[in-house]
Amino acid sequence: MNSKETSRKPLKDSLFERIETEKVCPRSRMFFWSQECTLWSLWFLSVAIGALAVAVSLFVVSHRQYEVYEVTHENMFTFMVEVLPYVWILTFFLMAVVAVFNIRHTKRGYRYPLWFILSSSVVLSFAGGSALQFFGLGFSIDNILGSNMGMYMSQDKIERKLWQEPKQGRLVGQLVTSEIVSSSTRLFEDISGKKWQMNVSELHPRDIELLETHKTVRLFGVCTDKDLGIFHACEVFPWMLKREVTPDEMLSERHIFMSRLHKFEEEAEAIVLSEIDSSGSVVETNDYCSGLIYRQRNFAPQ
Repeated sequence: MNSKETSRKPLKDSLFERIETEKVCPRSRMFFWSQECTLWSLWFLSVAIGALAVAVSLFVVSHRQYEVYEVTHENMFTFMVEVLPYVWILTFFLMAVVAVFNIRHTKRGYRYPLWFILSSSVVLSFAGGSALQFFGLGFSIDNILGSNMGMYMSQDKIERKLWQEPKQGRLVGQLVTSEIVSSSTRLFEDISGKKWQMNVSELHPRDIELLETHKTVRLFGVCTDKDLGIFHACEVFPWMLKREVTPDEMLSERHIFMSRLHKFEEEAEAIVLSEIDSSGSVVETNDYCSGLIYRQRNFAPQ
């Protein structure tokens, strides 16, 4: 027993030997203080980026609920699947994980349970994002990134992509200044620079007024000849992806669209089957719009 005790190294020698083996270097108090500040700064940064993600996501959800998705998609679900900002949603979850990691590695981070760190970071990001969106910064962030980053799909880019589909009866652009082909035809230029002879005979007077402001608008109708650039317009929608547009204005536009849609549907139900040829296209030109709704709402025979 005594031989074992004498052979055992003194504690002091053991400590020095371990320090030398592991090459432990002394650190100043300032080093650990700086490390602590860095971890907290990274946590704050992750929460701030999470707030930006929430702001953009709230902007998309709050704005898109007023959209005329019936023109571009079969239902609201498929529409939202296409326009949701997946990059920002992924960023939010990634920042939540980073926030938890940073807090865990602070001096007293081990004291807090995981659920508390995660929920507090998420709540702070939602609170910050809601505040940013309240001041309209969700739109600004999305628009600035879309303007300066070619790979970033902003809502403006998504909207233009959805509506610049001539074969599917959708165009984005503006009326060409002082160009009137006839009383029922206007010259329209889309965002690609292509000019269209647009039949406006079935447009509502309000739509004509909106066109003649020469602002960017969205058109819904029938592309009768893409090569010659002939388009029959049924509806004109203002460009709503602007910061100054209010929810009340968006809701008003949706109500107007829905009332007209119901009117078109009633007219579509009344279309005589003999007015539609075997290919499913309307023969009578004055029924273009009703015939369009007729086909889209599955009233046409199979």
